[in-house]
Amino acid sequence: MAAKTPKKKNRRGNITAEARKKGAVSKTQRGTFNRYLKALQGRAVERNRQKIEEIARMLESGTRIKKAPIFRDGRRVGTVEKELPLLPSERALWMARKQQLEANLTRRAPDELHKQFLEMLPDYAERNGLTREILITVGVPEADLDAAGL
Repeated sequence: MAAKTPKKKNRRGNITAEARKKGAVSKTQRGTFNRYLKALQGRAVERNRQKIEEIARMLESGTRIKKAPIFRDGRRVGTVEKELPLLPSERALWMARKQQLEANLTRRAPDELHKQFLEMLPDYAERNGLTREILITVGVPEADLDAAGL
């Protein structure tokens, strides 16, 4: 009596081509959503906010901190921080630097990414049950929601 040979299973399982396509679209949309929001709120943006706060404190106090080495018997043994008044030229340079950082905060994500985000947002939000309030909470700008018709 011959043993039955088991049928080989398809490597892709029983997923239809339509379901596979939906999954690929969903994955692409999720990636676009995450890349766009990271571009608006990433670590670089947070670092810029911290730098702006530091510069504002420095300009308000009118002083800057300078680190100076401490030497004993010709050898460096440490560092001391000295508070020095800001010179007018330094004040002007720090004000310019603060303006540059503030301009970077309002900079948008790359245009192509922004375009992709606006195109996929209505479908992505509807499919996942994302309301306007939820999208605002996670950081989607209201102007983008208006542009996408949400």
